[in-house]
Amino acid sequence: MSEKWVRQTLTAEFDSDAHLGSGSGGGGIDSLVARDRRDRPVIWSSHVEGVLRDAARRLRGDEEAGKFFGRAGGEQQRAVFTSLYAQDNPECRIWRSTAREAFDNRAPKDDTLRVIEYVPKGTKLVGEVELPSSQLDTLKRLVQEVDALGGGRSTGAGRVTLTLTHAEVASPSRKIGASTGRLVLLLKSRDPLCITATATPDNLIPSLAFVPGRTLLGAVAAWLIAEGDHATATLLTSGKVSVSDALPLPHAPARLDGVEVLPAPLSLLSEKPEGAAGDLPWWAQPTAPTKRLDGWSAEAKLKRPEDDLFVYRENASSAWTTFRPARRVRLRNGRPDPKQADASLFAIEQIVEETHFLAELHGSSDELKKLAEKLGPVLRGQRWLRVGRAGAAVEVAQLAWSGDPPATKAESKALLTLTSDLLVRDEHLRWRTALDKAALKDLLGDDVQLGRLLQDSVMIHGFNGTSRLWRMPAAAVRRGSVFELSGAGVAKLAQRAAKNNWLGERTHEGFGRFRIDAALPGVTSEVGTTAPPTPVADVADEPIATTTQKWLRGHGSLAEPDRKDGNGQKPPSLSQWFDLVKELDADDARALTSRLNPTTAGGKSWEHKDAKAILDKLNDRAVQPKQRALHAHLFVRWLRAMLREKTTGAR
Repeated sequence: MSEKWVRQTLTAEFDSDAHLGSGSGGGGIDSLVARDRRDRPVIWSSHVEGVLRDAARRLRGDEEAGKFFGRAGGEQQRAVFTSLYAQDNPECRIWRSTAREAFDNRAPKDDTLRVIEYVPKGTKLVGEVELPSSQLDTLKRLVQEVDALGGGRSTGAGRVTLTLTHAEVASPSRKIGASTGRLVLLLKSRDPLCITATATPDNLIPSLAFVPGRTLLGAVAAWLIAEGDHATATLLTSGKVSVSDALPLPHAPARLDGVEVLPAPLSLLSEKPEGAAGDLPWWAQPTAPTKRLDGWSAEAKLKRPEDDLFVYRENASSAWTTFRPARRVRLRNGRPDPKQADASLFAIEQIVEETHFLAELHGSSDELKKLAEKLGPVLRGQRWLRVGRAGAAVEVAQLAWSGDPPATKAESKALLTLTSDLLVRDEHLRWRTALDKAALKDLLGDDVQLGRLLQDSVMIHGFNGTSRLWRMPAAAVRRGSVFELSGAGVAKLAQRAAKNNWLGERTHEGFGRFRIDAALPGVTSEVGTTAPPTPVADVADEPIATTTQKWLRGHGSLAEPDRKDGNGQKPPSLSQWFDLVKELDADDARALTSRLNPTTAGGKSWEHKDAKAILDKLNDRAVQPKQRALHAHLFVRWLRAMLREKTTGAR
């Protein structure tokens, strides 16, 4: 019988200002606070685990700490932590410090000024942890041992009160339902994901923009093996149940029926941006959605699609849209050996948290039903899967049983698009990196003729978490490759795709999937557009740029930092304007009110006559709340350009 698991809410409330370091700086600040995709402060799970591991070492030694938190290159940590996220965006504080010349000399030492961003005392961040019930008492004891988080803990910063409470599972009563041969899953990442894209990373560990089928299959199989169910895991590893790539979505769909997402075809090209004439800078020019064209029918020289571009539509009657999932680079300090003196600095690329993915499981009804029953806690949202580097938490947000999709009504001529990488060997058992007529004949049959094609190759790497060994690399024909086909066999290929009869090798790991279309998916049409709806902030940029330029011309003293108004008050500095823009971007309701009624000495500069006039204009009812950030952005750009002109003497 498998062990009972519990889920707990971990809350951190700071009793002093805390620096949750991101490892990077900007805007005149040496060390910025780490922030999530919504620009709110965050404590990454790796930091929480590291502090708790250190507490376990102090209390019980390295051996016991290794049993709870795992060992590098050996046993994996069983508890799954999410990062701690702030529920709102508090106004951060800036602290400046220097080193002194000597112990008995308080004069500041040259070139030692540090400007560090802190979240204020009272900030509360919340995350979750999933672990076996037998380890709950150990975790509670470790939580009591931790009294500080973040940087500068030895100087009194980051004093924190950690609390553990029972977490309610979001969907404990979700019904798995009847089984068919196709199970569609909507996955949601609880933390940033790194799906390593290469076996030999340098200072940057790059990540794929999607979750390969082999990675998702390994995550599901590892969950079953950890539960002691090796027999059900064999359904996946033996190929009886196949797992597709989990492709990202721009948002969570209301229903899974009819949702389609695929890597952008390589022949889906875009127009290059045209040069603009006039006095307006490029950022003040009116924006337009990117126009996507079929490269085979266009005459102009076009740009190939980005490697992380995807094509999406919610149902067959809606228009295709293109999007790129958000990814960020995060700086890390690694010390795999606790006796290592200096930490190793490296960077890791990650798909941001709360990204949704669409994946499918295929197999016979009986075998898929058996697998679903064993995966019941995961499918109901009661348990998490561990995916990618460091095993980030991924939950099943929705599921739907579906029959095979209807076959495409293919004409005698159609396009075959690879929706996943294709593994196929030549007569010498070498991996093919390109397909020619002979190779396509072996794959598709004699009754299919090849026309134009556009293809690329990609290297496939992998890691076996059970054996702790790297898999042998392979070369594949890249996803998104497009082949123009004709002949009587095109209709058979459409039927083959509908029945999940894929091409090449290791199809149960998501390789070799394809689709047949009469027209290239994602091409901009007269009716629909391939770009997502334009946000309100992007509407009418040119009039806003003109308006904000008039604001500055009417209050030109703002571009003279040393010029005081009639009350002897200097205008705000450029960095103070940047702070205003940052808060407006984060929809902070206090961004304008705190400056219109300043209570601190540093905020008195907002009482400058012209600065107050600009704040009144931003706060005016004529400016829509959702467009205030854009007005502030463009005004500050004009201000910066005017300051640079006065500094350099340029005209």
